[in-house]
Amino acid sequence: MAGLNATRLRPQLGFFAAVSTGLAAILGAGIFAVIAPAAGVAGPALLIALALAAFVALCNALSSTQLAAVLPRTGGTYEFGRRMLGPWWGYSAGWMFLVANTVGPGAIALAFGEYFSAVWPGVPVRAIAIGAALSMTLLNAVGIRRSVRVTEVVVIFSVVTLLAVVVLALPAVHASNFEPVAPGGVLGILQATALLFFAYTGYSRIATLVEEVKDPKRTIPRATGWALGGATALYLLVAGVAVGVLGATRLAQSGSPLEATMVAAGSAAGVALVVAGALSTTFNEGLSDLLGVSRVAFAMGRGSDLPKPLAHLGPDQNPWVAVVTVGVVATVVAAFAPFTLAIAVSSFGTLLYYTVTNLSALRLPPEQRLFPRVLAVAGLVGCVGLALSLAPLEVAVGLGLLGAGIAFRLVWLRVRDPPLVESTA
Repeated sequence: MAGLNATRLRPQLGFFAAVSTGLAAILGAGIFAVIAPAAGVAGPALLIALALAAFVALCNALSSTQLAAVLPRTGGTYEFGRRMLGPWWGYSAGWMFLVANTVGPGAIALAFGEYFSAVWPGVPVRAIAIGAALSMTLLNAVGIRRSVRVTEVVVIFSVVTLLAVVVLALPAVHASNFEPVAPGGVLGILQATALLFFAYTGYSRIATLVEEVKDPKRTIPRATGWALGGATALYLLVAGVAVGVLGATRLAQSGSPLEATMVAAGSAAGVALVVAGALSTTFNEGLSDLLGVSRVAFAMGRGSDLPKPLAHLGPDQNPWVAVVTVGVVATVVAAFAPFTLAIAVSSFGTLLYYTVTNLSALRLPPEQRLFPRVLAVAGLVGCVGLALSLAPLEVAVGLGLLGAGIAFRLVWLRVRDPPLVESTA
């Protein structure tokens, strides 16, 4: 029993902390930065793309929720896939989650740098992004309770900021900016949906932290619904006024789109509020993303699919080795990766991860199913379709990283479990 407790995490997150963690993982770079490249491929129809991304996210979240209720182990779909489909499926899901959520915080740190540079243009964006990624890593390394306390405060400020953007920008909205609605056609909407899926990547973060959530069977479904629903409503409102004020072309050209919206609306107070909100919210999302991905790395180390040191627990049962490892990778991304490519690769990895989630949910027997089977089917179709709708280079990079993960496991299995050599004596 002592050995089991040494590799299990302690329940310490209640309902409000769980909602805050999930909302913090959703709100951030998605609304403050990703709406710009999405507007470039879909035009005003990015609002349709947001709704489509929310629907796929909802289906995936429900699949994650019912799996977490049945299999309450930290690691999310890595654990679900291993138990329901087999070790290779679980590993592939866990690997792509690691890819998506170490690349993702690096991109988020870049968004942080863009907004910082909008106010202090003499400071290099990359330098600020590197500093932000390192700070996210250090804060997570000191323990989950401290990072969640920061999360709860920043989430409230983020919500207030985004609502203020809507109120301040609404008088400057022009109906003509919504025409033509979909200049990129159906393909443009699908590509924008795949990009904007990055904005929802934290919706099942609560399920990933299942071992650390109190009363998970009751808390996780409620907290997931509140976090996803609240974020979607804010996204649609804020993206709507941004398109209405700037128009899709100007929106697509901005590195700090909500700051540009406030400038165009003539609100100096709005500019200051947006910059403060963007800096705190993007930082907070990166903090939450690194929190979630470190738990998957911890679970994969515990399951011997990655090196065992990743499962090392420090004071307060915090997997600090996993935290530092993924934080270093995120910092490298912040230093070198192009923003749009990082966003697309992160979305691709997340979509493949939830493909395994929905396949796992389809294996649940009827008595363990909390939601209709058709929702898992819809989530599966949505994930595969959106992943393949990304640009060819983005798909190629994503598949290349998946292939690298498979190759790593083939080598790792031989190192971990070398073949027995028969004695000739």
